[in-house]
Amino acid sequence: MPSTYTTNLGIEKIATGEQSGVWGDTTNTNLDLIDQAVNGIVSITLPSAGTSGSPNALNISDGSLSDGRNKFIEFVDGSDLGATAYVQLVPNDAEKIVIIRNSLSGGQSLIIFQGTYNASNDFEIANGKDVVLKFDGAGTGATVTQVFNDLSVAGITATTADINGGTVDGAVVGGTTAAAGTFTTLTATTLGGALDANNQAITNVDINSGAIDGTTIGASSAAAGTFTTLSATTLGAALDANNQAITNIDVNSGAIDGTTIGASSAAAGTFTTLTATTLGGALNANSQAITNVDINSGNIDGTTIGGASAAVGTFTTMNATTVDLGDWTITESAGVLYFATGGVDKMKLDASGNLTVVGDVTAFGTV
Repeated sequence: MPSTYTTNLGIEKIATGEQSGVWGDTTNTNLDLIDQAVNGIVSITLPSAGTSGSPNALNISDGSLSDGRNKFIEFVDGSDLGATAYVQLVPNDAEKIVIIRNSLSGGQSLIIFQGTYNASNDFEIANGKDVVLKFDGAGTGATVTQVFNDLSVAGITATTADINGGTVDGAVVGGTTAAAGTFTTLTATTLGGALDANNQAITNVDINSGAIDGTTIGASSAAAGTFTTLSATTLGAALDANNQAITNIDVNSGAIDGTTIGASSAAAGTFTTLTATTLGGALNANSQAITNVDINSGNIDGTTIGGASAAVGTFTTMNATTVDLGDWTITESAGVLYFATGGVDKMKLDASGNLTVVGDVTAFGTV
């Protein structure tokens, strides 16, 4: 009857009457296998990242020393593997508890499994972390779980502690603050004054949101806020975005009530009273006095027209020394109207109605 091997460690069990003369050699090998399993330490260099379908093998070989039998296993690489590494414990029916360290470069994670790969049955070891894992040896459906999944201890003493979850009850929080927590009492005394994210005293605060109630605002004004009372006294006079006194204001929109407008006029506005006195005379678009006006349309009522006449106009009263009618001109002088063409007077009409004509007169009707 041939020898058989233990399921978990692959230790050879010599059958009755077997291995005459070499029994001691087999026994010594078995002792080495036990020694490796109890306290063996090994560093394994992975040649590649592998995949879930073609992983790196971690073997427990029957009757011979093998990496998978060690108690502490550290995984390393020659250079960054460029992806998460996959390792499978073989055989899938071996039960084992082992300490594994992920020392891969490039921040790569390490996925450990035993049976046929299944994301729900594997265990992922974050880079730089140590874990104690249990392989249940359940064949193709074998699972890999963390031994200390819900550790209960009387006390822990540690130089540093990275707490990612759970609760810290009734404990003084030291140098750094928790990412999130509920505290029953927070005071300047217990916190050492207002503290920033690095647990340092806050001397200047940049507040981008929230509410500030009943607080004096210093050098910079808030981006948005609601104030019950604003006055030149409380604000230290009107202030610009840099908290400086405003001496000149360019108003592009909104309402200005009861205010004298200076050098520039508003783009749009409603005024109750506009006079030459308040406006400093008629003003053009640049707020300059208007001396000459070119009027192309509209109505001009009761106004004296100057050097240039309108292109088209209706006049109720005309008062001019000379009227230019094109070829003819009508000129008034001392109450006498002179009708001329080509610069020569052809007819004149005095105030008494006497008519003088130069040249022949042709009349139609009664003369």
